[in-house]
Amino acid sequence: MPYNRNLIDYVPPYYNDLLESREILSAEDAEFERLNASIDDLLLQFNVSTATWGLREWERICGITTDASKTLGERRSNVKARLRGAGVVTAEHIKNVADGYYGGETEIIERNSEYTIVVKFTSSYGVPSNLSDLQAVLREIIPAHLAIEYEFKFVTYHILKGAYATYDDVLASGKTYDEIRDGGV
Repeated sequence: MPYNRNLIDYVPPYYNDLLESREILSAEDAEFERLNASIDDLLLQFNVSTATWGLREWERICGITTDASKTLGERRSNVKARLRGAGVVTAEHIKNVADGYYGGETEIIERNSEYTIVVKFTSSYGVPSNLSDLQAVLREIIPAHLAIEYEFKFVTYHILKGAYATYDDVLASGKTYDEIRDGGV
């Protein structure tokens, strides 16, 4: 929140006539503005969704090794999922953790007779960029006797053929391979 006050407004009017007083109060205004900016930045670190330099402490609290090569979004997802990960392991709990890492919707399928849990990514196409992080945290919270499988959505030839009659139609759409691959058929 910006600092919008001038200290000169809080002193008797004759201070306006004194150059030294105006300069001192102006310097103090700048210092208060920096102080308030620092306080605002510190307050942002108390929320995982807005933390930047404080994310390292959130990771330490959650027992996550800091990986500076990951984006802030991926690191925040890891922390949020770890915070959600405490508790009894149910399909709903696994979904909550998976949705936190994925940043989208998942479906959890229990194949009890096969001792398998299937995590199906339903809201976007392709493999999530932080899949290895999700796999690690799910392996920690899901009992060891249960296997974990992952299902992804991809644009198949059948879907592509249904949207475009010929390859020339695909070219005419102007879409890139990445746009089509990510579900922009």
